Amino acid sequence: MYEKWIWLPDWASDLSLWEDDLMEVSSDAEHTFVSYENMISHLSNLYELEGMDSATHVVGWGLGALALLKNSDKRPKEQNWLLLSPFTNFCSEENNWNQQNLMFIATQTKSSVDPFLNAFMELFDEEFGDWVDEWRGAAKKMSPNALGDGLAYLAQNQINSEIPFDGSGETKVLYGRMDQAIKPAMTNSLKDFLPYAQFKERPKAGHWPPMLLF
Repeated sequence: MYEKWIWLPDWASDLSLWEDDLMEVSSDAEHTFVSYENMISHLSNLYELEGMDSATHVVGWGLGALALLKNSDKRPKEQNWLLLSPFTNFCSEENNWNQQNLMFIATQTKSSVDPFLNAFMELFDEEFGDWVDEWRGAAKKMSPNALGDGLAYLAQNQINSEIPFDGSGETKVLYGRMDQAIKPAMTNSLKDFLPYAQFKERPKAGHWPPMLLF
């Protein structure tokens, strides 16, 4: 069967930075990397994005995974989902920000993006490796309003009930034991709400998709 993959990014991220590597997950498939700003403008209905209804596989990373779960009622029956570093609640006790201060940061980010980008980068002193400059450069080009809206979405949305799915598509969850942005406990809390999903921990991986997938 011909495969069509749609990739949804995390906050302030551009998955096309790793396009050549990520496409190896299914080298003969058609791959579409949704831009961060395009995803943000469709958070309430991701299936309005071009190609989402007909995609055989949808990959959601971080914020993209949360938005995908919140849009689960629109999921086609045979569509496969791959969730990278997903979570139930970004503002859980395991994380560094609670709802109140993240909402404050979301407002502040719309006028000055550097402070939160710097705070986010501090979580990945070693993990960023050679990607730090590329990631930051891409984030700096994004709309401050879109960055703020993404943080507000993280603060205001969580998964607190089972995600129903009666179709034949697979749901797989990959997460890194070394992830400092989305701690493994934040991902494992999803097991109660995705009883049909396959969970796999990558012992040597952190938050970044190429490490999680290969």
